[in-house]
Amino acid sequence: MNDPLVLLGEVRTALLPNSGGLAAREASALLSLLPGQRVLMRERPLALAVSPSSAVGVDCRLATVSRSESRAIGTVAAHAVLVGGRVLQSSACSSVVRAADQHRRPWSHYLTRAGTVELVHRIGDDTSTAVDLTEGFLEGSGATTLDLGSISERLLTRVRTDPRLDQDPPVHSGATRLRWAARVAPPVDGSARGRTLFAFRLEDENTRSVRIMVPTVRDLAGAQRFCEDLAIHDWLLSTLASALSDADRPRPESDSSKELAPLLEQIVHLWMPGAHTPPRLRELWTRLESDPGFTRQWTAQVGHLRDRLAVATLEALRSSKISTVQW
Repeated sequence: MNDPLVLLGEVRTALLPNSGGLAAREASALLSLLPGQRVLMRERPLALAVSPSSAVGVDCRLATVSRSESRAIGTVAAHAVLVGGRVLQSSACSSVVRAADQHRRPWSHYLTRAGTVELVHRIGDDTSTAVDLTEGFLEGSGATTLDLGSISERLLTRVRTDPRLDQDPPVHSGATRLRWAARVAPPVDGSARGRTLFAFRLEDENTRSVRIMVPTVRDLAGAQRFCEDLAIHDWLLSTLASALSDADRPRPESDSSKELAPLLEQIVHLWMPGAHTPPRLRELWTRLESDPGFTRQWTAQVGHLRDRLAVATLEALRSSKISTVQW
């Protein structure tokens, strides 16, 4: 098979709708989505459970900025991830390769290549085609092009509505989506030799985009796991920032500490950048720590959270003493 032109993916991240976090056995049962296939489990340094991948057949156009003919046939691989027994992700990904010819083959051919779509039309040379597909996908897919968001959202909904979950989470938060594309971009000079190039952008309140360019084909293998790791830490930052912003708005007869305390108990300990990123891509976290400074922002937010809760506790004690004296 030809080397991938580009990997396209999307990750949805949300709080598991359950009153408590799931233990390893419960997480394994929840993510056993395909009979006979095991859930991958990891306990250190942070609990991680990954469901077996399912293959979703697609026959559609790929979004391009050049508007070239770009029919692709194959499958999208999708799996669910549970981090710390508390945060749920759905991740859909497909590798785009050139088809050997322009004839459509039986589905049995495509099903043996889970997570791969074959590009039937020849758009241009490999480099220009990879750029065209990357930018087309990240700028937003249309109704008739490959829609990894719908596949990812469907899987997320399937797990979140499992009857074993009580639908009573201690924290109310929204979901985020991270669209990503990774391709090989060999270095053009010695200064960049062996380095992975990377761009992360906030598109709107809930959507992020990531462009990754790696020096060799083998480096592509870790792109999806890195993006899942990035997505959960971005979700943690967004969730905590949103909660603190809501708490700062004056609301009569509302105790913000009751809304903020569960954040400290349920999600603060999940902050471990790079804990589950493949070694070859961990250098990307070094850059994220430098600019925009993920951990600096997180530390400041957690400090704000603790200060708010400390002030609320002191006010509650003061009110209690005043009530006792008046009585």
